[in-house]
Amino acid sequence: MNKLIRGLSLGQAVAVNMIDMVGIGPFVTIPLIICTMNGPQCILAWVLGAVLSLADGSVWAELGAKWPEAGGSYAFLQNLYGRKKWGRLMSFLFVWQTLIQAPLVVASAAIGFALYLQYLVPLSFWQQKAVSGGLVIIVTFLLYRKITDIGKISVFMGLVVIGTIGWLIIGGIPHFNSAMAFNFSNSGYGLSKYFFFALGMASTKSVYSYLGYYNVCHLGGEIKQPEKNIPRSIFISIIGITFLYLAMQIIILGVLPWQSSADSDFIVSIYFEKLYGHSAAVVATSLILFIAASSLFAVMLGYSRVPYAAAADGNFFPVFARLHPTGNFPYVSLLFL
Repeated sequence: MNKLIRGLSLGQAVAVNMIDMVGIGPFVTIPLIICTMNGPQCILAWVLGAVLSLADGSVWAELGAKWPEAGGSYAFLQNLYGRKKWGRLMSFLFVWQTLIQAPLVVASAAIGFALYLQYLVPLSFWQQKAVSGGLVIIVTFLLYRKITDIGKISVFMGLVVIGTIGWLIIGGIPHFNSAMAFNFSNSGYGLSKYFFFALGMASTKSVYSYLGYYNVCHLGGEIKQPEKNIPRSIFISIIGITFLYLAMQIIILGVLPWQSSADSDFIVSIYFEKLYGHSAAVVATSLILFIAASSLFAVMLGYSRVPYAAAADGNFFPVFARLHPTGNFPYVSLLFL
């Protein structure tokens, strides 16, 4: 019987995590976080989100290093609660949850892609659905290959993600107004009870943008030297994305008035339009859409390993344990999602 191949290096594992973490999330949540915090105090929500992510990431890092198996949470539940005790039930329920949850996550990411595309092209209701469905088919085609090739694609996607955010940050430096970015006196809620309530609400949105650092655990059976590389990839991803998110949020606050940013559906596109004009905004929007597609790529990659792990363990329908005869990837599980 074919087996999964440990073909992902540390750099490729980091790339998978980072493209999963970024996606369309921060470009949608930045205005929401600014609005919730009522000004530049939104920076604190990104810091708190990073602290919470590091705490949670520490748990995932330990579990991933101890049990580097396909399916991530599936294997963790079995080992934590006992393979012949409650662990069998818990992991079985998790597989069924994944079969319901994962397609919904995939759908929401594809819908987000279609909505952001409307900055470039107005779409009718059914055109949005066609774009969303077409994106899922394209991503499935890209994933329909061996893990070593997927690793190379992930690195390329990761470079585009970092390059786009880097362009956003560096491009805004000449236009940056520190007084506007850190104007806490005429905004926010002070240290009243409303401040802490708003910080809690805003932090839930920032944490959403950080999520994805655990994706490498689902690929535990395909990571080289997993005991070292799984924890390293988690912490490198969280710390690296934290610096990028903070720099991106601060630079936007220093270029665009926070009052207008809080009401924007396409904040990054408008940001580039102000700096360079409409043509640059079109290019930037296209890159953001590429990032959104890359995130969907990582999401489907990770989730497709969960039903496979359960089936290979004899705890789910055997057909999901089938691996591609030449690519050694769980193609049935992937196609089902």
